[in-house]
Amino acid sequence: QRDYLAGVDVPTGQSAFKLNHRELPDGAAIKPVWEPSRWAGPVRLAQACWLLGNRRSGEHCLDWLEDWVANNPPYSGWHWTSALESGMRLVAFTWIDALLTAFEGREPGDLAKRLVKLRADILPAHVWFTWRHRSFGSSANNHLLGELCGLALANARWPGLAKLGPGLAKLGPLLERETLRQFHHDGGNFEQALNYQFFAWEFCWEARQALAAADALPPPRCDRIDARLGQAARFFREVQVPAAPWDYGDSDDAFVVPLFADESHAAAEWWHWIAGNAAESPFLHLMRGAFDSCLKSEEPKTTQGGWRIFPDTGIAVNALGHWKARLDFSPLGAGSMAAHGHLDAQHLSLWLMGCAMVIDPGTGDYHGNPELRNWLASRDAHNGPCPGEVSLAKREGPFLWSAAHPKPLQSLDGGVMETEIRTKGGGLLSRTVKPLVNGPEGWLVSDSFERRLGQAGEFVVRWQFAPGCEVERIGQRAFRVMSGSATMRVDIGVGWALAELWRPSGDETAGQLDGIVSPRFVKTEHAPYLKLTAKPGGNTDHKTKFTAEARRV
Repeated sequence: QRDYLAGVDVPTGQSAFKLNHRELPDGAAIKPVWEPSRWAGPVRLAQACWLLGNRRSGEHCLDWLEDWVANNPPYSGWHWTSALESGMRLVAFTWIDALLTAFEGREPGDLAKRLVKLRADILPAHVWFTWRHRSFGSSANNHLLGELCGLALANARWPGLAKLGPGLAKLGPLLERETLRQFHHDGGNFEQALNYQFFAWEFCWEARQALAAADALPPPRCDRIDARLGQAARFFREVQVPAAPWDYGDSDDAFVVPLFADESHAAAEWWHWIAGNAAESPFLHLMRGAFDSCLKSEEPKTTQGGWRIFPDTGIAVNALGHWKARLDFSPLGAGSMAAHGHLDAQHLSLWLMGCAMVIDPGTGDYHGNPELRNWLASRDAHNGPCPGEVSLAKREGPFLWSAAHPKPLQSLDGGVMETEIRTKGGGLLSRTVKPLVNGPEGWLVSDSFERRLGQAGEFVVRWQFAPGCEVERIGQRAFRVMSGSATMRVDIGVGWALAELWRPSGDETAGQLDGIVSPRFVKTEHAPYLKLTAKPGGNTDHKTKFTAEARRV
């Protein structure tokens, strides 16, 4: 029981029902304690045993599980404080059992004998705990989905477990309900967090496959689940950029089953599997076959100006030449708590020639670093117009917001995407994004803030660039941003009262929030940004133009 990132041991033999996993001692966080016990490592060893014919890998896999069982008795310690975690172990163990059983084939040997005991040690306690302590209320998001997934796989493989929890007949309707709840009609995840798109989809698909194999999904129900999962996969393909992926909302790199070749590129490999690129997602293609043979879905429709709009989720994307733009007009998050949401409404992300240029700053951490978490989820860290005098939501806890802003309004006029947030008291935050197709291709962004109708107020826009970008000022109101093979010019309107360019010096401390971004969960670095300030009373040309430039040799 150790936080492997902080290097802190948190041993305890106390009843899990008396532990608070949200408050660990000595700066430890629960996620790095839980992660190794999701058994992705043993699944990898079982895969190696089955795929490579390596018996020793199978033996190591069972060594790991036997040690875990000996040191984590049921309902004691940190690993028994979450039904999601026990559900994920059920998923992993079902895969392990299937892979090692397939390896030994018709002549069961030592692995089979050890598996018999492990089934008795693992399955009853995990099934009972997962069902008895399943998530409800505000926690019934991807957690409940993961719990149902674990129960579905275990019950499909060992039907006798139904006496300890739900039977297959009950799990089918529950899976359908949660799948349709987890993803909007347009395919976006209702948590407003892009990595959860991948995480939740995996749960749904694993459970769907298990129940279908057990004849526990009637065709109409299966068709409804498949239709929504098809839309969800297409949504991810449209809004993510595999060459330089940057998520929005909470994104913690979680996955369900390690079916990737490289964990650091798991989401990118999933993108390539959906797109049909077998060479870039070889293990997924081996284990699941081609995406189109699994699911069918309609291609998103392109509207005027090249926009593809997902109105239920609140995301619009546009692929213009070598550009990719992603504009957010979403609500804060799911439900009244908006647990995984960020104040990223009206945020614009830009990629050029596959390079991330203007980014969402990422997630950072959950419990281990509250200051970092709060900053990266804040309005100030995103590039939507940000007035200091208006609060768009109040952070009440790590996964709790209150007084959230309404969902932004969105319209499309002649290819120009318009978004508005109407605040309490009559305020109005506005952003328009116009694709530039004549001359250098790019984007013209116009921002404004009215405290009340017709009364302009002060606001800030922070254009956060990606790590590795080199930024230089080339004029009073012009900047050049270079990353890899991409060069972007930034021109700002005369209405901006102040333009501050910040570039990391290399001497920044880990706790310095200014310029900090998180390319992966619990990984941070500093990157340049351009902070623009608009003040009332002057010129109202608060535009920012991004155009592509030819790279100079």
